[in-house]
Amino acid sequence: MAVEIFSLPTELTCHILLFLAPRDICHCAMTCKAFWNVAQNSVDIKYKLELYAQGLIETATLDSTSLSRKMSSLKKLASLWRSEFRLNTVFDEAVIAAAIDGLPPWLQYSSWTQSVKCGLWWMSTHGGLFVRDCNKIPNLSRTWLKHSPFSPDQPPIRLTVDPLQDLVVLVFSTVFFDVADTEQDHHVFWVEFRLASSQGPHPDSVCVSLECMHTFDAPGSYHVFVTAPSICGDRIFIYYYLKNMENMTVSATFIQMIDWKKGTAKRCLLLGGQDNLQQVYAVNQRTIVDFGLNSLTVYTLQEPDGSLHPRLTYLLPKSRQSDMRFTVVHASPSFCGAAARMDLMPGHVPSPESQILVLEFLSGPQWRPLSVILVIDMVIFSGTALQSETHIQIPWSKWGPQHTCCFPHDRTHQISVFGSKIAYALPQDHTPEPGQRLEELPDEGHFYIHIWDFNTRLITRSEHIYNPDSSDLPIRKPGVVTQSCFDEDIISNHPYTAIACRTPFPTNGFRKMFLEQDRLTLTWSRIGAVDIQVVSPAQTEVE
Repeated sequence: MAVEIFSLPTELTCHILLFLAPRDICHCAMTCKAFWNVAQNSVDIKYKLELYAQGLIETATLDSTSLSRKMSSLKKLASLWRSEFRLNTVFDEAVIAAAIDGLPPWLQYSSWTQSVKCGLWWMSTHGGLFVRDCNKIPNLSRTWLKHSPFSPDQPPIRLTVDPLQDLVVLVFSTVFFDVADTEQDHHVFWVEFRLASSQGPHPDSVCVSLECMHTFDAPGSYHVFVTAPSICGDRIFIYYYLKNMENMTVSATFIQMIDWKKGTAKRCLLLGGQDNLQQVYAVNQRTIVDFGLNSLTVYTLQEPDGSLHPRLTYLLPKSRQSDMRFTVVHASPSFCGAAARMDLMPGHVPSPESQILVLEFLSGPQWRPLSVILVIDMVIFSGTALQSETHIQIPWSKWGPQHTCCFPHDRTHQISVFGSKIAYALPQDHTPEPGQRLEELPDEGHFYIHIWDFNTRLITRSEHIYNPDSSDLPIRKPGVVTQSCFDEDIISNHPYTAIACRTPFPTNGFRKMFLEQDRLTLTWSRIGAVDIQVVSPAQTEVE
């Protein structure tokens, strides 16, 4: 006998609705009053819809947490980074990094690589690796001196730290080497997997060290250029290219894909050609994006051989012929993989489809006023198009205006990305007008933190979406960028929220900033030391 759904108990109707995707729950709630009442009166449905609206997913950290506490946590996150927010300092420390003999201060600073994830800051220098736990209990702070933990003969040329997996990936290479026999594989670099907490071999890897091999087309003397490892769960991606030192030609670009737990490595050729300015970003453990000067190519890993298949190439606008530029990629850290340090894992992390990625196009000195940033909706790196067996090329006109925002930029304006938000260091304490180009940050002066959010779900939900003068969530649109490194005007009508903190920070020695869900880490360099300051927005009351 058929049973009408409206005759079912409310609890059962709610249970059925929870099987649906958040978007489908919303559609059902709009069809009739009965479904609307069920959605409005169910804490489970409200929590699921709030997660969706904020672009978050729940992690295993909250498995034993009550639903009311989860909802409270979500509301606190929603109250952060609002208009007129204040910043409270929650951590302040100077890290003494011994001066590098023979190097001028400006070169010391430029050679110091820094990053932050889950409140743990790390910096790689010629002198070693410095780790500071900026959380309430600083029990993970470490200093690794040069040579001692890595190799008795040489330090690593690149390294990356993943605090959640308690993992340090170190890349070693002789950099220069001669090739006589092109019939055999040559090892161009090797990789080690160590514990960030103790420097010992990582117990989850079947091997401590792994050689990465390469086959050469011609004999000669070569110089290998290797980027820092990109860690995404069990996968490590290392991009590299080689230069023939006899004729000074650059090889094609390659990527080594490493399963660090199984101890396997596979080399793949990228389509970018001889472009030594390429960068690679891991969307997840099976999808990577290769950023060239004129396009973005999305690859997926195929089983069982683990080879890379190009699926989509998104063409960028045509560049000005007279402009020399390079690209910097800004994106959220990866939360893939099993977390060895669950105490560092936040309860909520950005969902893959809600994130943005920012490309920073930096023009050469004489064309500096043409620099821009391009904010990209990462939804274009997923979906059914990635299943196509044919490599598809998509012109800018078919994807750019729909999925990007473009803004004038200066290389002194620091950027950090987390989820759908950008933290932007700008020289003024109010939001720039659409298309407005700001001056560079002065050497002696102040900058202000701006938070721009491109979460279209929250913007659509906002009561003030059509009120750009709202004091709570000011809605902006990028406008038209007429002067850029591209040979055409860039137009976008995608809304975003823009707020600025009126607390000034000194520009003297300012080096980096790192946005996280509920905090911002800023660093300043001085001779032989780095000053770290972590600030958190003061929460506003949420009903």
